[in-house]
Amino acid sequence: MKLHSRKNRDSVGNNMQLGHNISQEVKMPYRKYNPKKGKHGPIFRIASGIIVSRNSSGNWLLIVNKGGVRKNRTVGSGRESLIKAIKAAEALSSKVAKQVYIADEPVEKTEVPRFAEYSKDWLKGNSRRWRATTQERYECILRFHIWPNEWFSSKRLDKIKRTDVKRLLRHLFDGRSASTVETTQTVIHSIFEDAIDDQILSGNPARLILKKVLPAKRKRKLSEPMPLNRDEAELLIKHMSRMYNHQIQLVIKSMLYGGLRLGEALAMRVEYLDFSKKAYQVRESYKRENFTKPKNGLFRWVDLPEFLLDELRMYILSLKKQNLKLGKPGNVSLLFVDPAEKGLKPYSQRKIQVAMKRLSGKSEISARSPHDLRHTYASWLLMAHQSPAYVQKQLGHSSIDITVDIYGHWISGEGRDGLENALMPERNPDEKCIFLHIEKEKARN
Repeated sequence: MKLHSRKNRDSVGNNMQLGHNISQEVKMPYRKYNPKKGKHGPIFRIASGIIVSRNSSGNWLLIVNKGGVRKNRTVGSGRESLIKAIKAAEALSSKVAKQVYIADEPVEKTEVPRFAEYSKDWLKGNSRRWRATTQERYECILRFHIWPNEWFSSKRLDKIKRTDVKRLLRHLFDGRSASTVETTQTVIHSIFEDAIDDQILSGNPARLILKKVLPAKRKRKLSEPMPLNRDEAELLIKHMSRMYNHQIQLVIKSMLYGGLRLGEALAMRVEYLDFSKKAYQVRESYKRENFTKPKNGLFRWVDLPEFLLDELRMYILSLKKQNLKLGKPGNVSLLFVDPAEKGLKPYSQRKIQVAMKRLSGKSEISARSPHDLRHTYASWLLMAHQSPAYVQKQLGHSSIDITVDIYGHWISGEGRDGLENALMPERNPDEKCIFLHIEKEKARN
């Protein structure tokens, strides 16, 4: 039996370890590279202009940037795809090293896109995941507030700086509301985030920039809701019965006495009414010829007063009789069909907005929007000492904080009855006057 010296044993051990490392590097080639930390995972630099990195979907990309030409290839997810991407990058690196470039040969270059060009692709590419109203809002922001600014929209994405974004938003705030500025920042921010995801940019100049442009919310001049008082509501109902048909009247009453949003009232259907529960389930909203889910995407039950349910019941009965006279099936689904529209569509939001404006003028009260009817409903409930939690449920607010922030200040003064009993319940009513002793002294003298 041949014994090895300590030196020989160390040599053998080192050789065995080296062989093990070589074997591991063959099986896992990424171990040869010292990766850098990226947004979505490690980034392996294989050679100049050739890297392997992971995108937001978890897939490994082989990225080549040579001579101004940038190309990406998606390999797949998981360790096997990483090994495949590394090997492909190494093969490409070897091939590029052996190539002989002719100096006079033109090189095709792909420049970073300009903001206007890329934003159009962003709008089209993301349209399927947005509601129709959201897409329309974003398109209007681009068309009216961003694209007309040539000094901004004509720039390449990588040339737009943080100062450019602030300049655009501040210019917009000179003539527009804070809400419009916030939405514009959302659009710009999202476009740059897509550019980062597409490996075009490494940073977002619109990130956390609103606090540099807008004042704090508590210091902004926000338009206050304008609920109707009882006298104004009576005038509105009185003139409404003379000016509009039963359908428009019920749309307005559903907002005033049910707290529904305009789109929710227009989309009301018979099958969502439950007369035994005295409630209506809000399942749809209607705007610009589209039926969508309600705001926040949640269905909710709304308690309706009996007088409104009675009127709705009589109205539905009249619709069924009208259909039978016309030789149509007696079943009714959509409640408020606009007779001027072909295809059995509800009234447009614009028509109800115009109707409210005319109705306010005829009633000689300050102009009100349809949404002010919803404000009226909420303020009446709270002033009648209904629980804010119940009002939140009726309105469909995502948080009770929203309900209290918007409507809480209308409650002040409405709890005056019983105030003394609440604060000093055990005392004689005559003793609750803190100046009673002064009156007694005057009487003695």
